[in-house]
Amino acid sequence: MNRSTVYLALVVVQILFGLLPVAGALAMREISPPALTAFRLYLGAPVLYLIVRLMKRGHPRLSDMPRLAVLAALGVAANQLLFAEGLVRAGPINSVVLICIIPVITLLFAMTLGLEKPARLRIVGIFAALAGVLVVVRVERFDLSDAKLVGDLFILANATSYSMYLVLTRPMLQRMGPLVLVTWVFILGAIEATPWTLGPFLSTPWTTLSMSTQLALAFILIGPTIGTYFLNAVALRQVDSSLVAVFISLQPLIGSLGAYLVFGEAITLRVAFAALLILGGVVLATRPVREA
Repeated sequence: MNRSTVYLALVVVQILFGLLPVAGALAMREISPPALTAFRLYLGAPVLYLIVRLMKRGHPRLSDMPRLAVLAALGVAANQLLFAEGLVRAGPINSVVLICIIPVITLLFAMTLGLEKPARLRIVGIFAALAGVLVVVRVERFDLSDAKLVGDLFILANATSYSMYLVLTRPMLQRMGPLVLVTWVFILGAIEATPWTLGPFLSTPWTTLSMSTQLALAFILIGPTIGTYFLNAVALRQVDSSLVAVFISLQPLIGSLGAYLVFGEAITLRVAFAALLILGGVVLATRPVREA
């Protein structure tokens, strides 16, 4: 796959992920966060497995299962549960802005594991992005009784979980291939999330949901659930995880526009300033380090 195709795949991922908070907020007017997570996992996993069988791809080795289980917990089960719980409290705009911290957290993990080199500009970028996060969560009046703040913290935990997934998944992608890996991560993630999702899934009146909710759920399943994980996995085979994460900076524009068009929710000056800090930090933190 050539580099331009990889970049196109990453742009499509950001469009789909950028619209996920909007579609998710729309769907959660009628269903709960665990039910939304259950919908993504219980339908996404079988669809992916069917595709793998039709394409006659192999299965992972038994020795791969423990590592796949860890990736499933980080990239699917915890990631999606935290995102849904955060979104319903923080709202689509805060959610899509805070998700942009993923490149910086990804870099921090990669540096810790020795996969990326530290540098002065990277450190400055990390601090700038973290300052942007503090602006979003209103650190000057930190109050855990504030539902919006709790939602912001859920989104930050979601970003941390997904960042760890991005860093740890690449070695297995080179050997296993994106389709097989993502399929089994989804299968194991669906199993791991069952204690939190099965009850809400069974109690949700799926057949009586409004047409707008059904359309939102269809988009969530096809795009931000199956499509994004597969396209990200394809890209991770070609470029560094930190570069994959950089493209996330497109999400605030897409998500904010979608939130305005669907809910009439406009981005505030405070959140806009925080987004500039975070994205500026991302640009600095993810610049290539020149060899000495």
